[in-house]
Amino acid sequence: MASNVFARENIKNWSETSRKLYLFRRGLEEMQKVSKSSITDERGYQWVAGVHGGFGGEPYCQHQNLNFVTWHRPYVLDFELKLRDQIHKIASPADADEWRLPYWDWAAEDVTGLPDSFTVSTYLDLETGETKPNPLLSQPYQLEWNPGLPDAPSPPPPWPINTYRNPGTGPVKSLEPLRPMVENALKESSFTQLSGLLESPHNNLHVWVMGYMATFRSSFDPIFWVHHANVDRQFWLWQRKFGNSSIPSEVKDFPCQPFKFNDIKASAFFDVEQLGYTYMESQNVITRSTAVEAMNLRFTAALSTEALSPPVTPQTLEVELDPIENNFERAYLRLYDLEHTEKTYEIRVFANQEGTPDATTPLTDEQHYLGSFVLLGHGNCPGAPGHCDRRAMTADGLRQKHHLSPGLALIDVTKGLIHLKENRTSTNGEVGVGTISLSLVVVDLLNQQVSHEQIQFARLSLSTV
Repeated sequence: MASNVFARENIKNWSETSRKLYLFRRGLEEMQKVSKSSITDERGYQWVAGVHGGFGGEPYCQHQNLNFVTWHRPYVLDFELKLRDQIHKIASPADADEWRLPYWDWAAEDVTGLPDSFTVSTYLDLETGETKPNPLLSQPYQLEWNPGLPDAPSPPPPWPINTYRNPGTGPVKSLEPLRPMVENALKESSFTQLSGLLESPHNNLHVWVMGYMATFRSSFDPIFWVHHANVDRQFWLWQRKFGNSSIPSEVKDFPCQPFKFNDIKASAFFDVEQLGYTYMESQNVITRSTAVEAMNLRFTAALSTEALSPPVTPQTLEVELDPIENNFERAYLRLYDLEHTEKTYEIRVFANQEGTPDATTPLTDEQHYLGSFVLLGHGNCPGAPGHCDRRAMTADGLRQKHHLSPGLALIDVTKGLIHLKENRTSTNGEVGVGTISLSLVVVDLLNQQVSHEQIQFARLSLSTV
């Protein structure tokens, strides 16, 4: 599947009636609903924000080292993608696919302070006409606070329930000096120099906003995301001028955790257009769209014979296969795109048995038993509604597959097929296994047979080597 490249725009260009601003707010509300149902759900705002300052463990965030800008890029991308997943629930596919996180250019010549969209107390819900609290102003902080952590603010906890800010007096005294700091950083051709020089104005901005932004819990404040989108834009501007050749190998190879992307090495995130976005410098810039090739690593093998799963049959599944080559050393049965199940089941495979096998049939060569596969159940969904619905994840080709994506079941049936071949030769003089009639018996943990409809797969194949 291909994904278009769209621009991350300057938040100052999003008016209060902007559709994209509305989707930003609604997406945040939906992410908080996920956290309210299950605080450990990785799709929720609390989990994503907690990654930065420590969610049930040490913080993952990278500061005061060369991984600063390269780790924060996938972190912001992870947030953007999960926010878009929620936007897909409330917007058209086109609107959701095009939505990208805006940036706040706090080092611009005309900056006057916090963006207006982050300071108003309410907003108008365009769908219901309801006036609602502005989710960009403040967000709940639901995690348990450890007063012994080194970033505890003054006055000490307990903190307010919601995030808060106490910004400085304005650009002349506080923000204006940040511009030359950024400009000087972007003149450095060495990445080692750039990293430290960019982190300094970044840190100053955090302190200017104050409140939660002055601590490692800064990511719970929604302003964090547009702030770091701007830092990412600054890194992007530097890359356009100097490339990536000066980035040390240990930075390129650094594993950016805990994100579920196909490749978590920092170097996998150097080309932003391959990540589906670029940056818009002004309202009038037209960006080009390119296709991002989604990597879909599928199992492929040369199959000697193949069959689609047949229509529904009672309890035991019966499948007819063509004869296989008689001269083989190994034989494998594969079930493709096997769906995960809530309960644990065992799939038992028999071949060419007289009568229909069931849960009571002995698992012996004499009963033409070939082998089995245990499908571990995932149990009750631990997250909020939709957590275990893989269709709720926006297809983007960047992230790892959903944890319940269909998989492959591989069963070594060599011993059973060799027994069939030898038995057939000795009893009737014919050589080889001949036509194969497979029977799939599905049993639960109590060895009770259940309908084969409890397992779903796209097709099966029997191959020999």
